[in-house]
Amino acid sequence: MNIPAYNNSYLEDSMQAMGAMLDYAVNACNQDLEQFCYRFFCSGVARSLFQFSPKYMGLSGIELASLVARRTGDGLRDAPPFIDVGSPEYWTGWALAYVSRALNLDYESLHKRGVTARALLDGYSVLHQADLSKTVDVAREWLMKGAVSVNPLKRQRTLAGLTQKELASLSGVPLRVIRSYEQGQRSLENAGAESILRLSRALSCQIEDLL
Repeated sequence: MNIPAYNNSYLEDSMQAMGAMLDYAVNACNQDLEQFCYRFFCSGVARSLFQFSPKYMGLSGIELASLVARRTGDGLRDAPPFIDVGSPEYWTGWALAYVSRALNLDYESLHKRGVTARALLDGYSVLHQADLSKTVDVAREWLMKGAVSVNPLKRQRTLAGLTQKELASLSGVPLRVIRSYEQGQRSLENAGAESILRLSRALSCQIEDLL
């Protein structure tokens, strides 16, 4: 696995920070893994970590998790600052950082193309016992199978902590229509301005975030 020497000097710190962030968010703060990952992308922290920004590389996993939460509008509940380096979630973040660097793809791009934290976590029982090169090989196979699009409406609804039914009630947009948007049967880009405005108000986000 040829990872540039410059990147190698930061890689271990990045892997440890990612592992600690996911373990703390999920196991100490009871965050849903997929929802927290959406927040991670929206916060801008994911991009900065991939770029090895010095400002972020000096933060602990707990500090990163708290930063993600603050930037996406909902802080984490108080929890003991404990990290379990042996947890499946820690391994997931740790391995994801390695895969990202090995394939030279940022975290959100990996997610969109099927290499998600959930997919890695589901493969933990087999993959964590093998060399990391095996995880990279598996990730390449997932990439070849095609993209898994991160639907913007679903992402914003998840960030808001709403079910489809609750969003329908708040926005006045019919539940069946919301489902069709999230399933890709309809495109919000072709929706009426009133529907998009109602959804953005209900989700407290910008119209651009839904398109």
